[in-house]
Amino acid sequence: MTCAHDDARQHAEQILKTDPAGSLAITQALLSDPPCGAPDCAADLRLLAADAAIRSGQRDLGSGYLAQVTPTTARQRVRALLLRAQLAQAAGQVAQAAGYFQRSAQAARDEGLGAEEGDVLSLLAQMQHRAGKNNEALEALARVLALRQADGDVDAEIRALCNQVIILNSQGRLRESLELLETAQQRLPDSQDPLQSALHVHANLGLLHEQTGQYGDAHAQFKQALDVAQRAGNQPGSIIMALNAGMMAHKLGHLDEAATLLTSALEGAREMGSTNEQSTALQTLGMILAAQGRGQEAAEAYREAESLAEASGDVDRQLEILLGRAEHHLNHQQPSLAEAPLKRALALAEQAERTREMLQAHELLARLYEDDAPREAIAHLKSAARLGDLLRDVVLAQQARDLTTQAELSGARREVSHERQLRLASEQARTDAIAALERERFYDDLTGLPNRLLMRVLLSRATEQAARDGQGVSVAILDIHRFKQVNDALGPAGGDELLRAVAERLKTGLGQGEVLARTGGNEFVVLLLGESVESREARAETLLAALRENFRVHGLPVSVQGSLGVAHHTQDGTDPDELLRAAHIALDDAREQGHALGRYQGGGQERQATLHFEAALADALNQGEFDLHYQPVIDAVNGEIRGAEALLRWHNPDLGFRSPAEFIPVLERTGLIVPVGAWVLHEACRRASTWGGVPVAVNLSARQFQQGDLLGTVRSALQGSGLPPECLKLEITESLMIQSPERVQEILLGLRQMGVQVMLDDFGTGYSNLSLLRNIPVSGLKIDRSFVTALERGENASAQAMIRTIVQLSEALGLYTVAEGVEHADEHGLLRDLGVDLLQGYHFARPSATWSPESHRPPGVGAAV
Repeated sequence: MTCAHDDARQHAEQILKTDPAGSLAITQALLSDPPCGAPDCAADLRLLAADAAIRSGQRDLGSGYLAQVTPTTARQRVRALLLRAQLAQAAGQVAQAAGYFQRSAQAARDEGLGAEEGDVLSLLAQMQHRAGKNNEALEALARVLALRQADGDVDAEIRALCNQVIILNSQGRLRESLELLETAQQRLPDSQDPLQSALHVHANLGLLHEQTGQYGDAHAQFKQALDVAQRAGNQPGSIIMALNAGMMAHKLGHLDEAATLLTSALEGAREMGSTNEQSTALQTLGMILAAQGRGQEAAEAYREAESLAEASGDVDRQLEILLGRAEHHLNHQQPSLAEAPLKRALALAEQAERTREMLQAHELLARLYEDDAPREAIAHLKSAARLGDLLRDVVLAQQARDLTTQAELSGARREVSHERQLRLASEQARTDAIAALERERFYDDLTGLPNRLLMRVLLSRATEQAARDGQGVSVAILDIHRFKQVNDALGPAGGDELLRAVAERLKTGLGQGEVLARTGGNEFVVLLLGESVESREARAETLLAALRENFRVHGLPVSVQGSLGVAHHTQDGTDPDELLRAAHIALDDAREQGHALGRYQGGGQERQATLHFEAALADALNQGEFDLHYQPVIDAVNGEIRGAEALLRWHNPDLGFRSPAEFIPVLERTGLIVPVGAWVLHEACRRASTWGGVPVAVNLSARQFQQGDLLGTVRSALQGSGLPPECLKLEITESLMIQSPERVQEILLGLRQMGVQVMLDDFGTGYSNLSLLRNIPVSGLKIDRSFVTALERGENASAQAMIRTIVQLSEALGLYTVAEGVEHADEHGLLRDLGVDLLQGYHFARPSATWSPESHRPPGVGAAV
């Protein structure tokens, strides 16, 4: 029965995250209407109302709605358990909340609800991180990322990447954070909800800048994220970004701006009942009040913030508040009030493995004890030094050792004086180490040149300046020919020496303001400046000419040649991505045509058509353009239907029907075969579940074995469709067994344990490794169609001999055989006489989207009996 509330309920679901109060109002209005009669409508509405109420901070109301629900569907069970987890978490019942999260995730996994499982695991990881269980949180988010990629949900994939960044930042793993953020930025053009996805990326860039002490850049990123959140109508996001921007404004000394932003965040958080955001806003407001000399009000803000953080179980918030409160007391000559929060902070940081907070606590405790308990102060400073070393502060550790060796300590007071020097040296060392880390992020280790990330930033600034003052800008990409051969001949050290020499020679040819970057193994990018296109191209020619003189590597002369592709602003592109893409295309043209210098020519119709084809294919799954056609597999003796093979087809509104020979290699090359293959498995199992026990065969790609969770995908497809495992046959090629035998063997054993059969496709060509065949768990062999075609071409004797050999081999190994490509009755009879078990081809039926065992009967059955 169609539900009369569908449209309104879907709208309430859509605005749930950005406007939970509005979603609640809509849902309550629907609940007050007369029942629509649809069986699941009332339960769905009450679950939605409970969700919206909890998000709005009305937990008692949400709990009341939840108590009225008796779930009858899988999605309802998953959502009900999730909401119970959120209620338990809000009440500070962390263990109970974890149990509900895990039960909800398992229920979603059992029912094949990948999107719902990802949502649950994301919230579980958030709670685990706040409780200090970072490794468990990262494991959960790795599963989330795999689910999002399998579903093809780019926005959810970006959120999963950004959630991982938050945890890695807290662990000081900044290089890994940066790599994940670069991946997230690269996915933004494919986003279906660019405002929300951009919000996540800007927010995490702000966090990364904050982690490395770049508070001005962090403030700018958070303000940009705040603007995005407000334009998107995302109230929770606006609260968090106002909070972060306010904290950065406070660090920069902009107290009035900070107070305004934080007060706004606090009011919004109180309205929504968000305890974590309330505690953070109160903590920073406490710092501002303390700086303004309003000590009593500051102490009250700290106490309320600490109480809220402790109730929520958020370790990071508790540590920030405890350490901030202690530092406030020390700065205001109140050491007796600082000791208790510092000891609590140190114990909590050690328990949660928060290295940076442990170091900060030890340093503050050293300050606390340096006058009254100097030996304890020394112990804390030494602990801080060890932790600094763990945070990659090699300079700090060395200076600590040098100072300790040189000093002649003659009493506790003198030791304290020495340790004060050590602490000052340590602070400078940490500053130097952070600067070194920043350099590592933006510069190439080998050549010292800017890397890809910094080049993109510099190119962006250059194009912006060019738009203002008319300065000409071009991008040139240089590729060194035969670098692999040089590297193989001279070894990695020789290859590195050559790259450094090339970089030094190219730098001597740069003009004022021009930039050289190393962006890949043997690829350099040059930012060229000049009034005219001709002058910039002449400079590019000069750079190429500089390579013609031999280099000396390990005392040996080495000849270097290169190709260079150049693109000009604005005629070839207006932003960095367009210019770099155009320069790469020009470089490809230069290499293909054997030219040293290639100029961007607009790509040509063929390249544009290829790009259009690939872009359409990338969106085909989301647009529902794929379809499965089924071709029956026939018993060679009695003509009975023994199964059908699912064959992928693609029809695009602009490109029309495209051959699998065109689009499947592109799916393989781009990795899209993994989500598309998952869809094929689910759809084929769903369709075969209506065939009354007739099996379906599905082809698998090597990528599906190498990436993602193939066993999980198969299990999900079977459980979601109800298809018995023995009714699913998976086809793999012999080459796959050669490429990754151990991983494939492990997965094949897992499939056998499920009860799923596996067949070797295209057997008789390629490797035909008989030893491997004896040891792998397969059930059948599919004879390559070239042997059947040979029967038709008149190569009858040799083809028959090969087919007979394969049949005998199969019988010896207890395997069945299938021959595909059967197009004529005489081929049917000959293959049957040769002992082939099953047949497939146009002679019986062409592949069809509407095929089913009941509606189709293969021709020529009488002749085959």
